[in-house]
Amino acid sequence: MARFHPIYIRRSDGKLEIVSRAGKVRETNEPTTDQLDQKPNRDGVSDYYRQVTPDEMKHLDWRRKLGGMLARELRLQDTAVMLVAFPENYRLYEHVKRTDKDGTTEVKTKMHAGGGNDRQDAYLYGHPLGRRKRFRSPADFFPHLLWLATDETGDHDNCGCKVCSPEDLEGIVPGAKAVKPASKQEPVAKLPAAQDILRQSSTQSAHQRAASAPKPASPRSNPLPAATRAEQRDDQIFGMYVYRLGEVVWFRKDAAWGLGLVLSRWKSDSRSSYTVQPLSNPPGGPHERYSIAVTRSSDNEMRPWLAWSVPQYTHPGLNNMSDPMTFETADWDGMRQGRYGAGGDMNVDGSILAAKGVDASYTPLHPLRTVPSPSDPNATETHYTAVYLGAEKVWRGDPIRLSTGTDVLILHSIVEPQPPRSSSMYLTGDTYTPVTIAHANPDLPTPAAASANPHLSPRLTQDLAERNSRSVSTHRRTSYWKLTTANSRIALDRVKGRWYEASLLLPILQSEEAYEALARRGEISEVGGWMNGRGDASNANRDARLPTLVRGDVRFGDRRAAFGRSMPAEARVEGEAAASPSPSRPAQGHGGHMGSALVDPALIDPALAGSGSGTNSASEGVEIDPHFDTAQDTLDLPAGADDHMDSVQVNGAGGGGAEIEEFMDLDNMPGFGQDYGSHSQGYYG
Repeated sequence: MARFHPIYIRRSDGKLEIVSRAGKVRETNEPTTDQLDQKPNRDGVSDYYRQVTPDEMKHLDWRRKLGGMLARELRLQDTAVMLVAFPENYRLYEHVKRTDKDGTTEVKTKMHAGGGNDRQDAYLYGHPLGRRKRFRSPADFFPHLLWLATDETGDHDNCGCKVCSPEDLEGIVPGAKAVKPASKQEPVAKLPAAQDILRQSSTQSAHQRAASAPKPASPRSNPLPAATRAEQRDDQIFGMYVYRLGEVVWFRKDAAWGLGLVLSRWKSDSRSSYTVQPLSNPPGGPHERYSIAVTRSSDNEMRPWLAWSVPQYTHPGLNNMSDPMTFETADWDGMRQGRYGAGGDMNVDGSILAAKGVDASYTPLHPLRTVPSPSDPNATETHYTAVYLGAEKVWRGDPIRLSTGTDVLILHSIVEPQPPRSSSMYLTGDTYTPVTIAHANPDLPTPAAASANPHLSPRLTQDLAERNSRSVSTHRRTSYWKLTTANSRIALDRVKGRWYEASLLLPILQSEEAYEALARRGEISEVGGWMNGRGDASNANRDARLPTLVRGDVRFGDRRAAFGRSMPAEARVEGEAAASPSPSRPAQGHGGHMGSALVDPALIDPALAGSGSGTNSASEGVEIDPHFDTAQDTLDLPAGADDHMDSVQVNGAGGGGAEIEEFMDLDNMPGFGQDYGSHSQGYYG
């Protein structure tokens, strides 16, 4: 067999998973589950797809042909070249169709490349547009491969393959454009190093169409809005605080976990401390009291609300309701009397109901100005400095996660038409997407350098600096945030949540040991892949036969109003004015809808409010094993990397009877730790 020189393609746009165009559904970038099913039908016909392994002849043949075309295009004369592997996340599948009779394959008279099979075609999956945009042959894929190897911008508009440029197929010969560049390159005597090949400029033959037509002007980013409040400035500093005032978090108490609201925070010797008010059901008896606020002096003792999936309710009857209860409509007396199943924990279920309600709310903060509406001369609109979006707080200048995969929006404006209408608020800013490219020289600055991105949040650039320092040294590749759209306008339902630094949050979610294992491999991905999205909790652990709940955005005038009677009346987020009076939330929609409405404050019944300083005489506990499937299952972590997530126990508060010790084993509860709509797997770009 002839000797081949190995060649590597260090840059890839391949995706193992994509988000559908509707932005709602994730799908794997491979044949469908039905297509992968190898069972024959009743006629003995097996029609399925199977992945081709790298050591199979068909896999070798594809890579040999692609290497030969690449050598020809790059003028590597007298050199036999073979790809060592397909670009990252590209996988070869074979379509097999055969007929089995009496347990043996029926050989057809007409023979072909499929041998005894009726058909045996191969397809390459991995293009970021999804499984329908597969490549059917090496010649089909080669223009895209050439673009990956030579175009350092990573701009798909420069690719001449039929997927990226479907409108211009004329003049294309197998593997390249028919028209050759005017300037002839000198022959190459020997095979250059792989990184030198990636630098060669032969893109003229790969995108002749792009050169002949005027290209639209590239979008121009907008300057970051200036921080106007001390709290806002703190939240824009890399590594200052992981959790923000007024956010709903999971927090550890003694040994296990509960849900609470961050009331205050401070720094002491570079350590972050937080005061957290536990959420619970409203006390309804002489022995029931709200829990007092607790202090947590480590970021590791807390988690973002969206980091974990909520469990089922401990009262079984609450889990199978076509028109489910909300915190405001909950039948607390019925739970106490066992109408919804025995053994339930009202404190736990109350906290889950409260957190789900907050997740479907929003509250604008700190108005900046009110100006005439650009679309209605008879109306005005108010611009705000910040907004609570569900469990989280975001400021102007923050990056926020969008429903379109790993894209982020740098938030410039928070706008609400006046008078306010349900879900009428919108956000504006510049949209960026993460791009990964080859970067052979660690001594040279990357495109992600802060000096090259003056309009990006320093949190984004500093996080990438840490991650790129690992990937450049390990894989000779770097990532940066590429501006895709300036002055985007989006509705609230397109927001998944605020963006978190992977270099800060992943060590908390996965342990320092697991994070270091990723870092050593140069594979620190966007942390959003291990988090849920705002609103996903609405249908968490809900029977598929029940109506799907549609999340509505409920507007509240202040943060305290969104929590109603789930905490003491006097509990207040630091720096925010007291509500007058403390309100209760409206009931959410019926008939399969989460309601969307403005609310008016209503008085809390003082008899139910509690003093906020008492303790529950019952010793109630919550046992939680806070694993989330995607983090462990996706990664090849070292043994013991998740030992920090042992099952633990916490004392809670709320209604349950006095002198009774109750436990909720969330490790065995259906749904806890499962991904329910927004988890993704793998690494971007």
